[in-house]
Amino acid sequence: MRRRTRNQRLYRLGFMALVANFAFDAIPLEAEVEVPNPFIARLGKLPDWSDLDDYQYTITREEFTYLLNHCYARNQEEEYRDLIRIEQDRALILKQSNHPASGWYDLRFRTDSLISATPKRYWRAPTELDGLQPNSTRPLKGVCIAIDPGHIGGRWVIWDDRHFTIGKDTIEVREGEMTLTVARILQRDLSLLGATVALTRNGNHPVTEDRVETLQEEARAYLRNRNKVPSSGAIAKTAKAMFAISSEIRARSDLLNEEFQPDLALCLHFNASPMNMRRPSFQGPNHLDLLINGCYSRGEIEEDDTRFEMLLRILQRIYYEEVRLSDAISRTMKFETRLPSFSYDGTNGMSVNNNDILWARNLLANRVFMCPVVFFEPYCMNHHEVHARVQAGEYRGLREFNGTYRKNIYQEYADGITAGLVNYFRHRR
Repeated sequence: MRRRTRNQRLYRLGFMALVANFAFDAIPLEAEVEVPNPFIARLGKLPDWSDLDDYQYTITREEFTYLLNHCYARNQEEEYRDLIRIEQDRALILKQSNHPASGWYDLRFRTDSLISATPKRYWRAPTELDGLQPNSTRPLKGVCIAIDPGHIGGRWVIWDDRHFTIGKDTIEVREGEMTLTVARILQRDLSLLGATVALTRNGNHPVTEDRVETLQEEARAYLRNRNKVPSSGAIAKTAKAMFAISSEIRARSDLLNEEFQPDLALCLHFNASPMNMRRPSFQGPNHLDLLINGCYSRGEIEEDDTRFEMLLRILQRIYYEEVRLSDAISRTMKFETRLPSFSYDGTNGMSVNNNDILWARNLLANRVFMCPVVFFEPYCMNHHEVHARVQAGEYRGLREFNGTYRKNIYQEYADGITAGLVNYFRHRR
């Protein structure tokens, strides 16, 4: 047998290596998975899941499940399936809803006690405040209260569509200016009763530094991330909502959570029945409802920042204080305003107790203000009687409307809240 020469052997080895290298290159490698942009709310911030570390072992499985199903998830497990998994000793929370490979946050339940521990929070419950002297004339002493006058007034009313005129020679109804009037009355009255009061805005101008024209690119990116066509009309509409709602409320939230750090927040609004804003007209119903945070849809829980904010409210057990406080104020509001209750159909608002005035609804303000929030929606502005009372302005004493003598609508609104707060803190601290 002829023996191969050294050169032949080297050539053979080189050829085999070349073939092997070619074969390896020919094997298709698994393509890199492109990580999608996180699914977040308008102008929302990416959550830092490590912020939940302070709540490890602070809540029992039973209480976590109760709060999630009773108040926060609209249709219970159906709303958070595959986003929050409740195990025997922990809850696993998906960090990025549209990218499961991002992993899960591991929240451990409290298992060494049947009672949850006091969570980390800046707000104080009434039982944590100093006690009151009998018959104290300052029953709100030591209570820190933030008041958020909803919407914006002045020349900015055109951006949030909460203004209209009905009839000739009448005053334009401007919700942002009306809520500020009520807020200033409350600030005066609650301060006299001992409370420390801060307003998220004290004038008819925005708190945010953003403007519609500076939010065009954010609007475009938001629409694309939602698989919507970023047409010029859609961009304009989205930028307008980003300015008047998202950016403005988030700017107020920064003030409230970082500077004020109140024990509770009052979000003041006036209601309105649906109507054609191009041809405003009087509408029939006039009613009252108070809102606490809750009733999240699956689409809302899928938003990473919304899911994170909901969990913070659960872990701080804000619900209990929110519902007790709102329940107390709803009774004095009903007495002062004499308004019937408004009912939601369970889609964007749901009942949490037997009070037909009190409902749970997920709104940006009552979600990101990280303390007990009472959100007020009394008086339909396009109801004929409410419109007449707005025209009458901030008068002193009583005036007759439809056969009944009434305070001016702003004082009546404020008195309903003040009486409820006084009753609540007298009995709870």
